[in-house]
Amino acid sequence: CPRCPQGAAVPWLSSSAGHLGMTLVESKDGGLVACAPLWSQQCGTSVFSSGRCVQLDQELQLVATMAPTAQRCSTFMDIVVVLDGSNSIYPWEEVQAFLGNVLARFFIGPGQTQVGVLQYGEHLVEEWALGQHPTAQSLLEAARNLTRQEGRETRTAMAIREAWWD
Repeated sequence: CPRCPQGAAVPWLSSSAGHLGMTLVESKDGGLVACAPLWSQQCGTSVFSSGRCVQLDQELQLVATMAPTAQRCSTFMDIVVVLDGSNSIYPWEEVQAFLGNVLARFFIGPGQTQVGVLQYGEHLVEEWALGQHPTAQSLLEAARNLTRQEGRETRTAMAIREAWWD
């Protein structure tokens, strides 16, 4: 770093075990962005980076602290929700809200998590197939608009068997 005084110790880059790895990049305003410690691990198609970045002004004074990258890890999963749509389930709005809350916690997309829904009562209906909703927005919209199939029988075993074998 051409602007760093020789031998200058930066306290937030030190630990009792010694100095941590550090990356310095010049920012657009003439200051620096320093990141440490940086280590990464690959998880699926994403890279998870740990550490913290700080923005420094031209006098090397702290301006802001930020995460170095979006810290998320994709997981390759196919999830098939087996959903009871019989008359014994009421109110249906709570089922829609629950489904939306659960699905919102996954990273939806090609090469990540795909979700399908089978709804059952007396009959089994595939509401949507794996990959039919390739984005979280489309999937959550489908969950909000899901209508109950109804039926006087609850045929849970049939629905689980069908989800297992398809």
